[in-house]
Amino acid sequence: MTKRTLILQRVVGVLYIIAGVGKFFPEIESVEQRLKDAADANHDVAVIGDFTDWLAKSPTGVTVFVAAAMVVSGLVLIRNRELVLAALYGQLLMLVLFVIVLVSSVPQILLLDAAFFAAAVHLIMVHRRAPAGSSHDRAEAGADTET
Repeated sequence: MTKRTLILQRVVGVLYIIAGVGKFFPEIESVEQRLKDAADANHDVAVIGDFTDWLAKSPTGVTVFVAAAMVVSGLVLIRNRELVLAALYGQLLMLVLFVIVLVSSVPQILLLDAAFFAAAVHLIMVHRRAPAGSSHDRAEAGADTET
């Protein structure tokens, strides 16, 4: 892993932490309103309509769960330890679910989440190519392992 890749990973981690903390500030993003809008937009859609209705009934629980997932996965990316791949796969799953639930009410989510999706896929590829246990040491030492 190059130093540039580690910087990207840590920037993505910081952005996830900021987004996770931002979930608790309705001035930044009202999760409750987003869930209500999604429930309204998906009301007549098979399967997802019932799911979004259920989510809209528990905005506090959804907020805490999503915020915790974002903050924890962001911290894992910043620390660059054993769980990086698990955090990245979890982020991909979370992004897909966000798009499925929110795209009808917030179509611009596709652009923002596409950038995070691309970053996660890139980082997964880098981590899967790196020899086990060596990507962190080389990146921390500043060694450039890619040409």
